[in-house]
Amino acid sequence: MNYSYSYNAGGGAAAAILIVVWIIAMIFAILAIIGLWKTFNKAGLPGWAAIIPFYNEYNVVKLSNRPTYFFWIMLGCSLFAWIPLLGWLLMIGLLVLWIFMALDIAANFGQGTGFAILLIIFPSIMFLILGFGHYQFNRIAEPGSAGFGAPPMPAGSSYAAVPPPPPAAPQVAPPVPAAPPLQAAPPVAPPLQAAPPAAPPVAPPLAPPVQAAPPVAPPVLPVEPLVPPAGSTPPPPPVQ
Repeated sequence: MNYSYSYNAGGGAAAAILIVVWIIAMIFAILAIIGLWKTFNKAGLPGWAAIIPFYNEYNVVKLSNRPTYFFWIMLGCSLFAWIPLLGWLLMIGLLVLWIFMALDIAANFGQGTGFAILLIIFPSIMFLILGFGHYQFNRIAEPGSAGFGAPPMPAGSSYAAVPPPPPAAPQVAPPVPAAPPLQAAPPVAPPLQAAPPAAPPVAPPLAPPVQAAPPVAPPVLPVEPLVPPAGSTPPPPPVQ
């Protein structure tokens, strides 16, 4: 039995399916580019970045205000996704990063988790809704992330033309309460003056020497005249 007809029919159906898939993929890619272009413009980013490979991913990271290293991780996952087994792990990591960014993009446009889930599953359609809808971009991430904390720009302007944010005013440290003035030390008592030298002890005046009593004159005995005895011759008077 000849099966060539069946083979030919199967090959044609496979080719037709591939063509249909390719056309659908192209449609979604075009819709994604249009949606990204409008969304970038609404956020103050260059809309033409949507048609440049890898650079559009960088602007999506800036749109989410995630740190810039998110882009480098996504770039590495995209370049090494062809490696067997490792490619699956890298694609899972890429999906995790996209979930975080989708949550931030939805929050920056004032939407909640439900909108973020739809953005994760149908990014092409949801970027069209963001770009052509009434949603306003209001960056909520803190400065220093991938968007550098710049305020949103009006539609149609270039992100590169955004003037740098004014330098932050230097933070002035709160005044330190002055220490209470040091109280003057109590006056130091003057040094005790040396006691004046004690006067040498004054000896009490010596009592005047007791004068010797004048010699007492021996009592004068009365001289009795010598009466020469009778018959004796008186002594001659003293020769002068």
